[in-house]
Amino acid sequence: MNYLAHSVAFLATDGADVDVDGLLFWRVAGTSLPDWLRVVDKHARVRPDVLDAVDVSDDARFAALRDGARRHHDDDHRFHADDAFDAHSADLAARFRLLAPGLRASTLGHILTEMLVDACLMRADPTLLPRYYAGLDSIGEDVVTAFSRRATGRPLLELPVLLQRFKRSRFLELYASDEGVLDCLTGVCQRARLPLPPSSSTTLIAQARTEIAPIVAHFFPHVHA
Repeated sequence: MNYLAHSVAFLATDGADVDVDGLLFWRVAGTSLPDWLRVVDKHARVRPDVLDAVDVSDDARFAALRDGARRHHDDDHRFHADDAFDAHSADLAARFRLLAPGLRASTLGHILTEMLVDACLMRADPTLLPRYYAGLDSIGEDVVTAFSRRATGRPLLELPVLLQRFKRSRFLELYASDEGVLDCLTGVCQRARLPLPPSSSTTLIAQARTEIAPIVAHFFPHVHA
């Protein structure tokens, strides 16, 4: 759920993106690819070993998408193994357990932490989200789908539609408000058939939002959160 956190590796934090080889936004798209695939086909996993085995010699765009997807996995390893990230997720899980019984608290704590990392980056650099979406708007769903089919061996018939909806909905903009974060969190739970967080979760989200800046500063010292 932290799309921007993965893309920061390629998007300049001063807003002056330099696309030296014309492939910058294919790399940016690649950072989001593992999450997109998880939505359309739970069996379509582009793990690092799978990515390493993909032949990308015939298309530089495929190579750039692979670079971005590799970066996603590198980031996940760094984020999820970090004590501060883990402690924040666990603390939010404990608060969700107190908020309402029956919630998948550990899942909610983890996802909310990721969402609020992106929200903090958006606030620190207001140009980041528009540049992310502008980059995605500049690339074609057909190439992303062709690479994904080669990498996974799956038909992925719904992927082009998902990519169009993802770009059109601009749902990451909702992270700017506590109510918007709750809407996104609810959507994740609906898709996964999990119990839905109550409306009172906005209070928890507001508190957690004030606590995320040190984690963002830890992972992204070059971004002034």
